[in-house]
Amino acid sequence: MKYQELRTLEQAVNSKGTKLWIKMNDNSKASKHREAFLKDHGGFFKQEGRYFKWICPEDEQNGYWLKNINTGEEVFFTNMTEWGKIHGLLPVKVCELLNGKRKTYKGWTAKELREVKDGVGSYETVKKKEPIKIAIKTQAIFQHRVTKEMYFIDDIPKFAKENNLSKKELYKVAKGTAKSHKNLVLYNPLSMPEDIDTDK
Repeated sequence: MKYQELRTLEQAVNSKGTKLWIKMNDNSKASKHREAFLKDHGGFFKQEGRYFKWICPEDEQNGYWLKNINTGEEVFFTNMTEWGKIHGLLPVKVCELLNGKRKTYKGWTAKELREVKDGVGSYETVKKKEPIKIAIKTQAIFQHRVTKEMYFIDDIPKFAKENNLSKKELYKVAKGTAKSHKNLVLYNPLSMPEDIDTDK
């Protein structure tokens, strides 16, 4: 049995060119759309150049916030060691900011206090939900409406390719979302194929 992972909400909103990404980034009401989206799903949008990337609630809980006391800039990051190297900060000192043991460090302060280790990182990482997987039906029994010939298919894509048929339409017939394709119907001993007259 083959399985396919459904696109997650995070992938849908952060993949450039998807309807949801366009709605959040390339739309005259993008700001209002992002606001409504956050009310429903939480997290926040992080601007990266011209566009916005959604940081889901789990990633936000696993990350850290600091505030620059000189500019008021608020910065979110997930890799403390890497971020510290870029800004010339020691991870241990950043931990002290987040723990509340130190108020300021090289112009930075904690936006919110977090329970982190004396070393680096939070005590417990919040895990995301696993992507939903759906079974892909590759087998089916089709019957030709005219000749009444039956076909047991164990590989729909291969059968479609060899017979100049649409794999997409055959899958629809196999799942019951389409009645027929090129005179092929899903075999059902309780129904009469000749009664089906809708074809693609």
